[in-house]
Amino acid sequence: MKRTLHWLLMTSVLCLAPFIAKSQSTMEFQSGTTIEVTSGADICADVVTINGTYSGAGTQCGGALPVELVAMTAQAAKSAVTLNWTTATETNNFGFEIERAAVSGQQTAVSWKNLGFVAGSGTSSSPREYSYTDKSLTPGRYAYRIKQVDNDGTFSYTQAAEVEVGLAPREFTLSQNYPNPFNPWTTVEFTLPVDGHVMLKLYDVTGRELATLLDKERNAGYYHQVTVDASRFGSGTYFLQLEFNGQQLTRKILLVK
Repeated sequence: MKRTLHWLLMTSVLCLAPFIAKSQSTMEFQSGTTIEVTSGADICADVVTINGTYSGAGTQCGGALPVELVAMTAQAAKSAVTLNWTTATETNNFGFEIERAAVSGQQTAVSWKNLGFVAGSGTSSSPREYSYTDKSLTPGRYAYRIKQVDNDGTFSYTQAAEVEVGLAPREFTLSQNYPNPFNPWTTVEFTLPVDGHVMLKLYDVTGRELATLLDKERNAGYYHQVTVDASRFGSGTYFLQLEFNGQQLTRKILLVK
C-alpha cells in the first residue's frame, strides 16, 4: 500500500507542487529462512523480497507505510506562522520535520531551513492533530513544507504552502513602545499608507534631537519594528517621532534605570 497524503486546502494555504518522492526502503528474506507473521502484523517496505518460507495470517504490503494527511493550514500573524495539520491514519510514524524557505517574487529560495521536529503517533487508526508555530519572523513571504519520517527512516515531503507575514492596514500609524517604562531596550511598531521614505528620531524633553533610529525606504502593508537601545541615556522622559510624506507622529516613552 503506497503512502498517500491527501490535501484539503484552507484559506491561507497555497500549494505549489506535488510532494517530493521519498527515499526507498527494502526488505529481503534469504533462501532457507522461515517467516511467520501472526494475525494483525504486517511486513511492509517499498520492495519486499521473500525467497524463504512465508506463513501466518499477517499481511505483506509493498510500498511505503501509510500516513494519510487529510488537512493542513498555515496561518500568518504579524511576526509568526502557525501550521496545523491532521492525519486520518498513521503506521510506524516517527514524526514530522518542519522546513521553511524565503520567497522572493515568484521564486522560492533553493535553501530550506529545518525549524524543528514534532513527534508522530506511531501507529494510529484515529485522527491525530498536530501544530507548530514559527516565531519572530521579519515581514515577507515564506514557504513551508513538512517532511514526514517513518521509524525506519523512510520519508516523504508534503507540498509547499506559501504565506505572507506582517500584513497590515495601509495607514500611517505609530504604536506605543513596549515595554514602557523600559530599561534599556524597547520596541516601537509602525505602518505606512504607501511605499516611501520614513524617518524615526529620538528627542529629549527639551526638543533636542538625540538620535536618528531609522532613515530608509519602507513598504506599505506591513508591520515594521524598530528596537531602541537607550543604554547611553539617563532615566527620564523621551519622545519618538515618525516622519513620512510631510506628516509626523509622536510617542512619549519613559526610561527607568
